[in-house]
Amino acid sequence: MTERLAELHVHLEGTISHATASELAAAHGLAPPPPYEYSDLSGFMAIYRDVCRCMTTADDFERVIVEHARAMATQHIAYAELSINPSLHPGEGWVDGMVRARRRVVDEFGVEIAWLVELVRGESMEDNERALEIALATEGVVGLGLVGDESIPSSPLLPLVQRARARGLRFMPHAGQVGDASVVREAVEVLKADRIAHGVSAVDDASLLNVLATRDICLCVCPSSNARIGRQPDFRMLAASGVALTVNSDDPAMVGTTLTHELDLAEADHGLRRDDMISAAWRYSFK
Repeated sequence: MTERLAELHVHLEGTISHATASELAAAHGLAPPPPYEYSDLSGFMAIYRDVCRCMTTADDFERVIVEHARAMATQHIAYAELSINPSLHPGEGWVDGMVRARRRVVDEFGVEIAWLVELVRGESMEDNERALEIALATEGVVGLGLVGDESIPSSPLLPLVQRARARGLRFMPHAGQVGDASVVREAVEVLKADRIAHGVSAVDDASLLNVLATRDICLCVCPSSNARIGRQPDFRMLAASGVALTVNSDDPAMVGTTLTHELDLAEADHGLRRDDMISAAWRYSFK
């Protein structure tokens, strides 16, 4: 029987192949992005921002979403929550491409896409307000995300998260990818996260692991993505602590992975049960 998969932690901008990014860049008179070669988070982000500059129009967004939906279908991914960072895309004309593509891929590939719109630590309140307004006004948005420098406190963004919750949106912040366990604790205890993107540094705080397990807060982890920036988290300990885990591709084109590869890797190298990870992705979705 074919597995029917869901994925909860993947960034739209990180799904774009280098060939597509280069074609989009040329169409807008820009230099192509550098090869997807990096060894730390800062190197990754420099490339990521170059790729984002190539995406400016609704047609650009529609193209990359459809290309990713095609890849989803080949992996039997029936549902995915894709994150998008408005701070990296001026204007709002591109939002229509998100809406068109989301409707289109249901008919063409039989896959469903939902959106998480990202707030950014360290960005102005005005920019984060803009992201929230896009989230509240756009079809298919099921939640907010949070990215940015983990050394910057995220508590000032709590009012925006609360406004989103009042409108039925959920919340998955990035925390504990490179920052320590205190960043994960802030996300849980201050921002009241429903899920955590990465969260792997929680392994260093036994009491925090207990909080995550007791409150049933899932960590959406990304083994290959972590490895590309020099991180080797102890996924076995996280799972043994009773914390729910899903595995995800994060930025599949830039990392050089797929969800199906991550499932294989997590089972073979990290001792995680494939069936558990698949069922958790459906259980903890914001659908």
